[in-house]
Amino acid sequence: MLFFIDALAQQDTLHQRRKTYFGLGFSLGGGGNRGLYGDVDFYLQKKNSYISLKTSAIERIKIFYFGGLPEPRISDIGILVGKSYTINRRHYFKFGAGISLVDQISRGAFLYNDCDRPGGCLFSNNVYETIRKKTIGLPLEITYGLYLDRTAAVTVGFSANLNNVQSFYGISVGLVLGRLKDKVNREY
Repeated sequence: MLFFIDALAQQDTLHQRRKTYFGLGFSLGGGGNRGLYGDVDFYLQKKNSYISLKTSAIERIKIFYFGGLPEPRISDIGILVGKSYTINRRHYFKFGAGISLVDQISRGAFLYNDCDRPGGCLFSNNVYETIRKKTIGLPLEITYGLYLDRTAAVTVGFSANLNNVQSFYGISVGLVLGRLKDKVNREY
């Protein structure tokens, strides 16, 4: 696999005349524990190296909520560095790793039922103790992108965060906007 990536890197066809490129990306998808995964990242790229400020989270979304409070979730914010390789001026792959601050919210002991509010007990919730844990994590990302033009790309990615509280992952589809590459002048 690394040999294949190195061969792609030597055939990188992205024409870059500017010194720095940037992008703002959003993506949504499925995550571990049947949760909804989402991330937002801003990156700066020079040649095929990039640095990214990225935040991601996994949370269960319920349309009809009759559960206890709080709803468990895990999120992170981190800095990643990596390499981006462009193939045939239309496709690219990004591989990155970094360091992040991880925040986990989970349910603890039962505290009370909020049945005494107006409207009665029909829409009452059980309220639980909120347990919050923070730690340092190792975020990883692998992303495939298809350039729509020089300012937009559609992406499919795999992201993970390895940590000692609760490691998590997500597979997502997204959109990146920014100055992603230079306009290619076609010569006939």
